[in-house]
Amino acid sequence: MRKQKKRRPYDASRRRLRANEGRERMLDAARRLFAERGYAETTIDAIAQEAEVAVPTVYAAFKSKRGVLSALMNRLLSGEPGGPPLLQTAGPQRVAAERDPRRMLALFVADLSEVQERVIPTSDVINNAARTAPDVAALLVRMQAHRHSNLATIPARLAELGALRAGLSIEEAARTIWALASPEVRHMLLTFAGWSAAAYRRWLEATLVALLLPPVEGA
Repeated sequence: MRKQKKRRPYDASRRRLRANEGRERMLDAARRLFAERGYAETTIDAIAQEAEVAVPTVYAAFKSKRGVLSALMNRLLSGEPGGPPLLQTAGPQRVAAERDPRRMLALFVADLSEVQERVIPTSDVINNAARTAPDVAALLVRMQAHRHSNLATIPARLAELGALRAGLSIEEAARTIWALASPEVRHMLLTFAGWSAAAYRRWLEATLVALLLPPVEGA
């Protein structure tokens, strides 16, 4: 009687690792191509070729070119493999755990600056593409709504700590942060005002402290 060979156990973790590595490679290829060629001129075929995968693999992972762009922004926002939601990453978690309001805003600005450095080149691609591509315009609207929702956690935490300026609602404070901490304001100050990134960080931190926190007695 022939001895039956033992089947090797199915290694799901190894397969997931390979899939994640392939996804990261495709997103990195898309990031380079979008920056070099723009959204309209970048094709799924080009992304597949750059990432050294088959075209159906890109479609299976992201469904469409807009799906690639959306996943890329999520990955850049999180700064972590797998692209977990931004608020679940280390930087925002440190901000949320801080109990000193001034220190909290300093941590927020420091983390925001790192995020901006990662995302602004691709954010520019989205802003440009949104002018002519309705699906990207819709993506931009959703991204801005999501950004506002994330930023609203800052004044909500300040209110929880009893540190939000009297008479200022969480919504008003969230809109203030949403505007001042935008890539557009950063671009204006660095490009046209000639500020350094460090000067922008100092200004943003001081401005948020002045606008969001109660005035210091005797100041």
